[in-house]
Amino acid sequence: MRTLPCLPIETLAFAPFGSVLDGAGAAAEAINGGTTRRYADLASLDVCGGDGGDPRLHLYLASARQFPLQLERLERHRRGSQVFIPLNRQSFVIVVAPGSDAPEWTAMQAFVTRPGQIVVLHRGCWHHGLVALNDGDRFAVIETAAYRSDTEEKTADRPIFLAAPDRH
Repeated sequence: MRTLPCLPIETLAFAPFGSVLDGAGAAAEAINGGTTRRYADLASLDVCGGDGGDPRLHLYLASARQFPLQLERLERHRRGSQVFIPLNRQSFVIVVAPGSDAPEWTAMQAFVTRPGQIVVLHRGCWHHGLVALNDGDRFAVIETAAYRSDTEEKTADRPIFLAAPDRH
């Protein structure tokens, strides 16, 4: 019987072929009132022909929010959608509101995802920053390269509180 050579499995040295993303060695930026660490711009996804609007992939490492949670401000991004992909199949809360120039505060809605569900926010959707339910929840986040200059925030003129979610 002839012995075929086997392809060995090596330590990951992937640079000639693509990118490996884990946040190691990257500096974190505190966002969402200090409850989330964003490891920004870990990869540029080449899908738009290099016109500066290419999507970016980030790793978010979140802290659990305490409930009731005061919802002080909402934000939106007019140039692109945002995609939140939970990496540990965890549930999380998404808070949104309709509105054009400003959020319609009285029409806000909050939803808890089922474990592992991915949320895509439409361009221009008013939403609260990430609401994680567990310390160390990890998310891959895809958004436009202009996310910093494209974040518009509005502050509520009265206190609004979010109740603790029923866990799914």
